[in-house]
Order: sequence, then structure tokens, then C-alpha cells
Amino acid sequence: MSANQPARSPVALIAAAASASILLFSCASLFSSRFAGGVLEASRSLEARTAGITGTVVDRTGNLLTIQDDRTITLYCVRSTPAPPDDLLPGTRARVTGKFENGLLRADTVQRIGGSAWAAPPSSPPAAAGVSHVLILMQENHSFDNYFGTFPGADGIPAGTRVDGVAPFHFAQVVTSNPPHSADAAQTAMNGGKMDRFVRVAGTSDPMGYYDERDVPNYWAYARRFALADRFFSSFAGPTLPNHLFLVAAQSPGVTRNVRTPPGGSFRFPSLPDALDAAGVSWKCYVGQRDPLGFGALNPLAGFSTLRKKPGSFAATGELFRDLRAGSLPSVAWIFPSQEESEHPLTDVRIGMWYVTAIVNALMKSSAWESAVLVVTWDEYGGFFDHVAPPAREGASLGPRVPALVISPYARPGLVDHTTYDFASILRYVEDLFRVPPLTARDREAASIGTMLGESTAADPLLITSP
Repeated sequence: MSANQPARSPVALIAAAASASILLFSCASLFSSRFAGGVLEASRSLEARTAGITGTVVDRTGNLLTIQDDRTITLYCVRSTPAPPDDLLPGTRARVTGKFENGLLRADTVQRIGGSAWAAPPSSPPAAAGVSHVLILMQENHSFDNYFGTFPGADGIPAGTRVDGVAPFHFAQVVTSNPPHSADAAQTAMNGGKMDRFVRVAGTSDPMGYYDERDVPNYWAYARRFALADRFFSSFAGPTLPNHLFLVAAQSPGVTRNVRTPPGGSFRFPSLPDALDAAGVSWKCYVGQRDPLGFGALNPLAGFSTLRKKPGSFAATGELFRDLRAGSLPSVAWIFPSQEESEHPLTDVRIGMWYVTAIVNALMKSSAWESAVLVVTWDEYGGFFDHVAPPAREGASLGPRVPALVISPYARPGLVDHTTYDFASILRYVEDLFRVPPLTARDREAASIGTMLGESTAADPLLITSP
């Protein structure tokens, strides 16, 4: 760096790590390179550096601000002590300096720099009994054992487990390397259901590392208050895009890897949004990118030509907060993060956890909460160890388990559900709820996540504002 070049902030470093993550994501051969190691160390050093962001406030819950950064449109949670100015409300603009700590930007200074506050939420009569909103939020690349392998009551990591001579261990760092997780890597790691070759595939012990309540406390809090599924499998043993396609269409015909463009220019098989349109059920896709219609592995719906004809059904994530505040949430919503928000390795998983927390807080404060079901899940195992052999579907193995949380007033409190699910189980629930015919045999035969729901508990929302 020359004397005339400014030091890069953690936000810039996160963006650089995310860009490298995209590259590594599609080119496993770079995984062990000196370049990847440098990015990893840069990501791990974020908390030691001063950060500054400028953007729009999209939520305020106590002293916790959620700000959409102008440059990256990533959502960052900002913790301000003492409380930020009273007039710093959703819709206003702010400039913040501070340091990253536990995934939050701990503010030294918070300054309002303009903007107009959004209209106050409209007063509305109590919601009708029953569920009328389903939100589906998909994060990236963590197996069940990697996040919840030590959660009480769950089918977690068995005592005495060793893979290629390596015992499971708690990660000393929340930012890790990016183990291979292609379709070939997944099949090798699973080894016909023996689940014993994760380490040799990666060439490192990192697949045996796990997180726990010290690292992702908000997720553990949601699991205790609401419902957690411990036999929820990824639908495809492989990377992001095929699993995202199963989440929106219960199939990924011919797609087994991540691609820059859909085969033939667009996907031509039916999707759940197509079926919802035919049934007159509203839907929307909220995306952590500047162009919500830009196709990518994290935004599969933009690859369907029929859906691209409805650009109003795609929006940047900031609009989700406006829709919640305005009482205009659609019946079904898909929420896909940016790379920085996604928890994909080479990023700090706590930044993604706080991104999810900000969305949960906004939902719980909205008029939609009393009639909402939010499913938070992860797209695939990311190369990390899981000890449960996936079952077969249509003659092929499902992928390793991933975490799945159901957050709702209707969630059965404290439930650890041992039912076998995959992403088609979410579609099955939506289809049953809105009386939409199934798309494929996969969603028709899948167990519905509706079994994790019961009568409304009318419990107080769990608003999380501090580590």
C-alpha cells in the first residue's frame, strides 16, 4: 500500500472477502492457495480495525440500528451506547464509525445526515386467526452438526466421533476456510452413507470444526423459544444453485453445479411462484443485491423467464423492512442474502446472524407477526461434517443435514423435531396452506413443516438487541 492510499475499512475488507468467496466458491482449486489464506486472515482481523458506513436506517429496535450500506447495500447491525438520536428513525440516513465486535458495528459516533422517516405503521385491526404469511430465508453453507451439533435434545455429534483421525472441535475463530462442497466432493465425503471422508476431501481438519451458543447465540435462542428441525436435509448433495432451485421449484433438472446463466438462457420448468400467480396468491423475492433481477446462485428466481416478466415482485432487501412497516407484506416471501450477509465461509458468521436477527425483529414488530411463519434454513452443508447419513429420494441421496428454524407464534415452543424434511417440505407446507397443487413428486410426497406448528402461543416476541 502506498503512502497515498487510505487504509481499507472492515466493510471494504468484508466485500473483498466476499468477492474472493465467490471465486473460491466456483473454483475449489484455489481453496488452499496463498491468496485464499490472505483473504481469510484479512477477514479474521476485522475487529481490530476502524469501520465507517453511510446508509439508510431500515430498522430500529432499542439501541440496535440496522443500516443498509450505500456502497454494498449490505445490511449491518449497529449497536450504539448511549442510545442514538431520537430522530434517527427508519428512512433517515446516518453515518456511523466504530469497530466490529461479535458481528455488530459498535458505534463510536452516530450522526444523522438527512433523509425522511418512513410513515408510521398504520393502525390496523387484529389479524385473522391462522397463518397468512410465509417467509423463507435461506443462508449459506453450514451443516446441522456445524451449528447445532451440541444443542441440547438434538441429534448432535456422537461422543467419540473421529473422521480420518480428527475429532470434532470448537472453532477458535468464527471466520473459517471454505471446504470443497461440489457434487463430487459431497459424494466422496458421504462415502455411501458412512459420512467419514470429509477431512480427506478438504485436505484440512476444518470440516470437523463446529460453532455453538458462544458463536451464534441468537440462533440458539430462537431454537429454544420456537422450533428446530434436526433431520432437515439439503435436497441435493452438492452446491448452492441446485439446492436453491429445489427451494423454489422442488426440482433442479440437469443443474448440478453453479452456473453464470441458466441453461438455454432461462429455466423453463414450473416454479412455486408460477403456481402462486395462477392461484392469485401474492409473492415477492427480496434480494441482497443492487439489481434484484440479476440472476445468480443466490437469486435463482431471476433465472425464470416467466417470473422476470413481473419485475415488481423482485426487490432489494431494504424494501422488506418498508413492506413490514407499511403492512404490505405478500403472502409468500423469499429472502436471499448478499455474500457478506450469507455466512458463507470467508465471512464472519455473526454478521449473517445479526442480519437474520434484524429481519426477525422487524417481523415481530409488524402487523404480520401474528399470522406469520418464518423458516430460516441454510442451502447446503458447505463441506462441513455431519454424522447423519441422508436418505434417498428418487433413487439419489439427499444432501447432508442443514439447520432449519421455524419462527412463528404458531411454532411449538422448544420443539426439536426429528421428522425427516428437505426443502421440498417447505413447498409442501406453502402448497397445502394456499391450496396450490404440487409441482413434482418431491413436494407431493415430502413431509410438511406444518407438523412443527400448533395453536398460536400468543407469546411475547423475542426481540434481540445485544450479544
